[in-house]
Amino acid sequence: MMMKKFFVYGISTFVLSLIVIASMISAPVYSQSLIIDTKGYASGQLSRIGRDNALNRTLNKAYVGEVLLGHESASFISFGSIPQNLVTNPFQFCFEKDDFYDVLEEVIGYDVVIEYKMPRSSALLSCPALNELVEVYLVDKNIIPEQTHFIGDIRTFGSEVSYGVEFGRITNIIKNKNLARNYFMTMQIGKSGDKFRHFVMDDRDLYHFAVNSLKMAALVKVHYSERLVNRNIYGHRTRLFVSEIEIVDQEEFE
Repeated sequence: MMMKKFFVYGISTFVLSLIVIASMISAPVYSQSLIIDTKGYASGQLSRIGRDNALNRTLNKAYVGEVLLGHESASFISFGSIPQNLVTNPFQFCFEKDDFYDVLEEVIGYDVVIEYKMPRSSALLSCPALNELVEVYLVDKNIIPEQTHFIGDIRTFGSEVSYGVEFGRITNIIKNKNLARNYFMTMQIGKSGDKFRHFVMDDRDLYHFAVNSLKMAALVKVHYSERLVNRNIYGHRTRLFVSEIEIVDQEEFE
């Protein structure tokens, strides 16, 4: 009887040890998948720079900037899309005065490209925006692209629900540096206005082509395929995957 109890106890201890070891091994992978580490681009009119809560200068050294995305758009906040910083207009970012204030003051009112990253540095924790400014420069509409049409790949195996083409400007692109490596893109529909649509890309070369189009504020045709990504108790969930981007003749539509 003692032998049997000892044997059962030994097996239980062994199994428990395996569970602990497995959890120790898998913990870093799980933690890594939760870390938000993104790089992005936003394009539009630089509409504001300043510092909120200026009375508390010792704790608040961060400045905030705002870009109205695309061309002649208005402020709005929408919910339910991922990631959230793609769906707020104006687009907000943080910076420290010594690095960027004078440069931004010179180009306020102009169409600019904002390069940013998230998470922001600890020095900017008092800023209400989540994105930290990395670089800023003017939109260059005089760039002559080497390639005006790029056909990419869609690597998801989800069933196609619908497909189509949208016309407008690419205003925001995010590169998510996670294990899956995917890209999010926002597009202003039409030449101007407040209608925006959000897309996903999983092709690196197509992502780079989209970034170049954003830097030019080019009018483009975006071909997409709506794919089923998962299903839960609330029904189906779909995303719009970009399959190709075509830069159109700018003079024809201006």
